[in-house]
Amino acid sequence: MGIYIIRAFFIMFSTLTGYYCVPGSRFIGSFAGWLSGVAIVGIEILLEKIPLKKLLLAIGGLIAGLVTAILLARFILLIPIDNPEKENYVRFALYFAFSYLGIMIALKGVEELGVVFPFLHGIKEDERLLVVDTSVLIDGRLYDIAKSGFLDYIVVVPKFVIQELHGLSDSSGDMKRQRGRRGLEVLNKLRRDDSMDVKIYDAEYPEIEAVDSKLVKLASDIRANILTNDFNLAKVAEIQNIRVLNLNTLATLMRPKLMSGEEIPLKIVKEGKEAGQGIGYLEDGTMVVVENSARHLGKVKDVIIDSTIQTSTGRIIFAKLK
Repeated sequence: MGIYIIRAFFIMFSTLTGYYCVPGSRFIGSFAGWLSGVAIVGIEILLEKIPLKKLLLAIGGLIAGLVTAILLARFILLIPIDNPEKENYVRFALYFAFSYLGIMIALKGVEELGVVFPFLHGIKEDERLLVVDTSVLIDGRLYDIAKSGFLDYIVVVPKFVIQELHGLSDSSGDMKRQRGRRGLEVLNKLRRDDSMDVKIYDAEYPEIEAVDSKLVKLASDIRANILTNDFNLAKVAEIQNIRVLNLNTLATLMRPKLMSGEEIPLKIVKEGKEAGQGIGYLEDGTMVVVENSARHLGKVKDVIIDSTIQTSTGRIIFAKLK
């Protein structure tokens, strides 16, 4: 509320200043003062949307551009010019051009400087960083795991990952669109939760096309680990000595270990491939193949664990009726 009062007071003061500065036409002076005040407040509101670090870099770039323009103007104007007005035109052109170049180079240089000076992205050198990829955000479990306190890291979300999620959410395919929107929803939950430290990293790496390669490059530059569900990405990162945390591997390790001979209740939900086989599922989704149970479809039966095998897609348990 206080900031709105200050803005209103500033506009009122600008209007009064215009009123007294133009004695010949009070109305025009008041209108010009009011319009100037509104314009300045509007610029101030627009500047609020620019991150403070980028704003400071832009100011630094502006100062560097002006200094460069002054030095260059002195050098160029060593050549005598008869008309003093032309000197002013040369100075103005150089000041204007180098001010623009200084600001733009400073803003675009955040990505490159951020690799050398991570503090430009709000990251300290000794912090534990975890770069997340698109598959983890789409998965939907990241927020719950982070909320539980099991991830003792600062979560770093690269800008190119967010762009990929936006691309998926705007896709014509229904499944891709749902996955993209779920990823954006998880990201918004992470950012809104004050108990979590989530940072958006602006690095783009335009010379690299593949998102996976960009993730590996970013993790290497800022000395971070990678959180993913992608098996291929995990292998590529491990080759480059980057530690990888895989949510699917964690889920597999957290499944209860059932021993041979252990008895559990199980609902038979469908028939198996072999004659007489029935299939049920544990709470974590593990498939249980039960011999001679097809006649008990839809019923909960006590079964005895016989053996377990681990496949590339997960674990399969074989059992028999009690």
